[in-house]
Amino acid sequence: MGRYSKMLSERGKHTKIVSGYCVICGKHGSLSKDHVPPQGSITVTKVEQFHLTEVFGLDRNPVQGIPSMNGSKFRTICRECNMTALGANDGEIADVCRSLTRKINHFFTAANSPVSLVHTPVNAVRYCRAMIGHILAATSVTECRNPPQETPYFTPLQQFVLGDDRALDATHDIYYWFFPHRHHQSIKLFTMQNHGNQCCMSILSFFPLAFLLTEKGKGIFPAGAEKLELSDESLVVGLSALNVSFSSFPAVDLSGDQMIALVSHLSIVSYPIS
Repeated sequence: MGRYSKMLSERGKHTKIVSGYCVICGKHGSLSKDHVPPQGSITVTKVEQFHLTEVFGLDRNPVQGIPSMNGSKFRTICRECNMTALGANDGEIADVCRSLTRKINHFFTAANSPVSLVHTPVNAVRYCRAMIGHILAATSVTECRNPPQETPYFTPLQQFVLGDDRALDATHDIYYWFFPHRHHQSIKLFTMQNHGNQCCMSILSFFPLAFLLTEKGKGIFPAGAEKLELSDESLVVGLSALNVSFSSFPAVDLSGDQMIALVSHLSIVSYPIS
């Protein structure tokens, strides 16, 4: 039994809780399960969850993932935040995913255009509010055991999710790009250095898009990324094969002075099981 338990992902130690502090509003009470990615935006299947460090060569020994029968779930937010801040806006994510999936499928199967771009309408505020809420929720339950503290990076994100449309104006930039992969990736916080520039970031990636938050004016992002403004009325997604090797950012090859620092239990990847 001891040997078998050592082969299990460390993710299993960061999932068991009933009540605690909501990672969005900070209130203490019963916690509800949040699906990340949200239901409606993907086909919900059985998945295995790992820490990113366990599957991208950073840990020496292979491990067995933590299974979930109906998608990745995180019990880190209260029911009110789940139903209002997220649930009321998740439909925008679902609409974007359905629209882009149809257009991407058409492009690769029927289209004969030299321009590898697809467009879809979006309510940027609703879309970003839901995506950022899921980034905040996709974390370890250890964050729910103590009262939340104000921070220059996360407090504006929480305020935005709770309804302040201007909370990110001076603190964060948002980028997105085509994510042509089956796995789902969520990293609540990581830091990267590139050509001397250091930036704190958060990311949530699932087909068909990766969604990246960066510190204002310091963004580090892959080729093919587009900047998203809250006033935008459409998303423009490049499908060029030249950018595929960078699409799983930040799980990409590094060169020169490039470095990435992350905390394993804040960095989760899940793989659908057929």
